[in-house]
Amino acid sequence: MIFDVNQTEFVSEKQKEVWQAGTHIVPLEVSLADVKDEETREGCRQIYNCIMEILTELYENADSYVYTSRWYTGDYLAWLTGSATPLKKHQEEYLRFLEKLPQFGFSCDDGVWTNERYPLFLEYFPRFVLLAKERKKNLGGYLARLDFRLFADKIKLTMDDLLRPLSDRDTEFCLVMHQYAVSHKLKVEMKDPYTFRYLYKKLYVLELHNHPFRITVPYGLDNGKRVPGQLQRFLDLVEEQPDREALFEYLKGGIRICTGCDGRRKASERCGEWADLHGTRRLTAACIPTISQFRRGKTVLPYTAYDVMMLQRMLDIRLLQIDGYLNV
Repeated sequence: MIFDVNQTEFVSEKQKEVWQAGTHIVPLEVSLADVKDEETREGCRQIYNCIMEILTELYENADSYVYTSRWYTGDYLAWLTGSATPLKKHQEEYLRFLEKLPQFGFSCDDGVWTNERYPLFLEYFPRFVLLAKERKKNLGGYLARLDFRLFADKIKLTMDDLLRPLSDRDTEFCLVMHQYAVSHKLKVEMKDPYTFRYLYKKLYVLELHNHPFRITVPYGLDNGKRVPGQLQRFLDLVEEQPDREALFEYLKGGIRICTGCDGRRKASERCGEWADLHGTRRLTAACIPTISQFRRGKTVLPYTAYDVMMLQRMLDIRLLQIDGYLNV
């Protein structure tokens, strides 16, 4: 399979981006399971096969394309089959893309497009685009993921949607964190196919992401607003732990650092707050107060079993922090 979730080596970052888009494609046996009308099912199969052809071309010649894959497999095809006008900055690349379409079965005669290889594509793709737009802010990325459950009566997202794009190693880590959260009787909320959230006393305490894979432990004491001293409350509890030295060492590389809101370069203008992590100062982020995997400088290292163990400990402390805050 060209979009093998366990692949680790790529010719370029552009090829990696196309690969990642391909790993998120929902298999037909899943997306069509509850679609009853046979013509609709065939129309969806033709969309799937056509776009997988295009994705394969993008993957094999990634550096010859200007933009990310979503433009070629989503917006450009929507412009072709709908009434929207191409964005000005995309007009040149869009026209170049149209010249490549014959290799995917398309042909144009007097401005009218047809596709003998996929005759239902031009009828069903606009329907698919419209259904995706009707979903609130398209949070599920249904168009990009070729999720034809939009044609069914209802969509039920499951843990499989979160795990599908992950490598075997990351799937194992994800399931370990999920089971740890479940063992603490945390409430599970699937925000969209890219994110699982876990709540404790109505506050987010853990997030599992797949685009790309990421485990985060939020430490904010309000899901929408900043609570003064929320980080210090967390750090005070870390100080009380028997493994505090290891915890603080992990926080030095795992805590989200403020890189500036809206491009502000001066530290005094940023949203973050300075924190003393056992002698190491960090300008931590206040807008997205989270702890994730360890990094060295700007280099984010792959997750390891140690990351998972430490993030479990961070989750333990997070629950204590919330109990202390709400019981004051």
